[in-house]
This record gives sequence, C-alpha cells and structure tokens, in this order.
Amino acid sequence: MSVGIIDTRTNPSQLNAVEFLWDPAKRTSAFIQVHCISTEFTPRKHGGEKGVPFRIQVDTFKQNENGEYTDHLHSASCQIKVFKPKGADRKQKTDREKMEKRTAHEKEKYQPSYDTTILTEVIVSLYLFSSSRQNFA
Repeated sequence: MSVGIIDTRTNPSQLNAVEFLWDPAKRTSAFIQVHCISTEFTPRKHGGEKGVPFRIQVDTFKQNENGEYTDHLHSASCQIKVFKPKGADRKQKTDREKMEKRTAHEKEKYQPSYDTTILTEVIVSLYLFSSSRQNFA
C-alpha cells in the first residue's frame, strides 16, 4: 500500500524504527500500521476511550560522499492514538455525536477528517540524529 518506497530495513534492537529510501522528486506515501493496544502502555489496563497518544516521525537524510545517510535534511511528524479493542469505535461514535450537536459556527473551529495524514514539520536538534543514527548500522 506504500508508494515510492524502496530498500526497507529494520534493526531488531530498535523496534520503534524503520529505514527506507525514497525519491523526493516523486510522489511517495507510507502506509503505517501500529500493532499494539493502549492497555499495553497504561497501568491497570485502562486507556479505553481516551486512548494513548504516540508520535510518528519521519526523518529525511541526504547521502554523503561516503554513501552514508547522515546529513539531516528534514523532519515531520503527526500524533496518533491507540485504543483498547473497540475503544476507537466508541470514541469516533461519541465524537461524531458531540459534533452533530454543535452549531455550524462552532464546527468551523475543528479540522475536518481526511483519508490521509499530512505530517507537520518538526524542528529537531541535530545532536539527536548523530547519536541515534550511530546505533542503526
């Protein structure tokens, strides 16, 4: 389901990361599936309708003269929430019901839902990349 992504690699010691190559001159999209539920991260198995927030971040690196991808170009991210089984369905239903009760003027304050998520640019310290990239070889 991803488009324009090649050479996908993972490191068994970094379960929360994946690397891949892509051409910024071409249309690219990444299909990301999260395999966890909120009760895995909350005490006493709570976290149902409220959910647990996570951040998905994409960091873009340029290949240097040695063929290594160490030159940081850009970072972008978005927040997602994971729920207990059926918790997301309940949340969507309650959110939809709350939105239906609002006036048209109040509804303008909220962002509409989309089929895809456009990531927001993130300003990140280069120090974070130099230390984290050394572990992924």
